[in-house]
Amino acid sequence: MPSRQEQSSEVVTIAVADTTHIHSQLLAEAMRSDRGLQVVASVSGSADLLAAVARVPIDVAVISHSLDDDPGRGPDVLREMRALRPHIKGVILLNSSLPEDVLDCFRAGAKGIFSKHEPLESLCKCIRTVHQGQIWARSVDLDHALDALANSPVVRATNHKGMDLLSARERQVIEALASGKTNREIADSLGLSPHTVKNYLFRIFDKIGVSNRTELLYLTMNNSHSEPENSAGKTNGRPSTLLAAAEAGLPAAQFQLAELLIQNDHGPSDPVSAYMWYLIAETTAASLGKRIHERKQSLTQTMSPQDLVEAQRRAADRLKNLREQSTSVGVRPMPNKKTLTGVS
Repeated sequence: MPSRQEQSSEVVTIAVADTTHIHSQLLAEAMRSDRGLQVVASVSGSADLLAAVARVPIDVAVISHSLDDDPGRGPDVLREMRALRPHIKGVILLNSSLPEDVLDCFRAGAKGIFSKHEPLESLCKCIRTVHQGQIWARSVDLDHALDALANSPVVRATNHKGMDLLSARERQVIEALASGKTNREIADSLGLSPHTVKNYLFRIFDKIGVSNRTELLYLTMNNSHSEPENSAGKTNGRPSTLLAAAEAGLPAAQFQLAELLIQNDHGPSDPVSAYMWYLIAETTAASLGKRIHERKQSLTQTMSPQDLVEAQRRAADRLKNLREQSTSVGVRPMPNKKTLTGVS
C-alpha cells in the first residue's frame, strides 16, 4: 500500500522516447519504482511520441537526443511537441557533453539534460525537479550554456531593423526560406549541411527578434525591398513572398505555406500555424470550387457541344503535362481524374 505522502502527492504523467523500444522500456521500468510517476507512453520514434502527446495528457517528456536514427533529432521533436502542448516540460537524454549539443537542447526549451552515463535512479529525481519548475543539468553542461551566453553579442532587434545585422549568407537563407524551400533544399542550393542551415536560422531569429519561421516570413514580407511593389503588394505582377500570396487568398499558396511550416528538416517547425493555414486553404478552396462550378454552369449556356468537347480535351492534355512536371521536380502529383466533364 502506498504511504499517505505518496497518496497525497501529485502524480506526474510521463512520455518516454529512446532510440529503441527496449531502451524506452528500461527507462519506464526505472520510473515505475516511484509511485508518484506514471509512464503513459513508451515509444522509440518521433511520430509515435507526437501522437501520444496529442492523445493523452503529459507533464514531462523524456526524449533521447538521437531519434529516428538521426543524431540531434530529439531537440527538434521537443520543439514540435511544445508547439502542440506548451506546458510540457522536456528532459533530453544525452550521450555526450558536446557544447553544441547542450546548447541545442536548451534552445529547444529543455528544462533538464540527463546524461545517459548517470545512474537511472537519479532520473526520477530529475523528472520531479523539472516538473517543479527547476533546471536539471550537470555542472559541466551548465558551464557550457553560461559560457555561450556570456560570449554571445546582444543583437536582438525585435523589428525589421534587425535585417541590417544579417550577413550576406543569412540573407540568402531567408530568401530561400521565403521561396518555400525546406531546410534540406536550402542546404542543397547553398552548398551547406542541414545542420548549418539550422544554425543559421537560430542566429537569424536572435538577430531579428523572432522565434519561429512564421514570424520571420511576416517580417521579411513587410521589409521586402528587392523590387518595387505596387498597391496590391506585388512585384512585377507576382506576390512578393509565399506568405503574401497566401494572404491574398490563393489556396495553392496557403497549402504550400502550411507544408513549409510543418517541415522539420533539422530546423524548427510551427505545426499550429501549419494547421491554421491548412484550415484556411481548405475553406478557400471550397469557396473557390463553388465559384468555379457557378462559372462553368453559366458558360455552358453559351457554348456548343463541340466547344465543350474541345475544352475537355485541352484540359486533359494540360493536366497531363502538369502531372509530369510535378513528378519531375519532386512535387506531389496532381489528382488523376479519369474523366473531365463540362457540366457537373
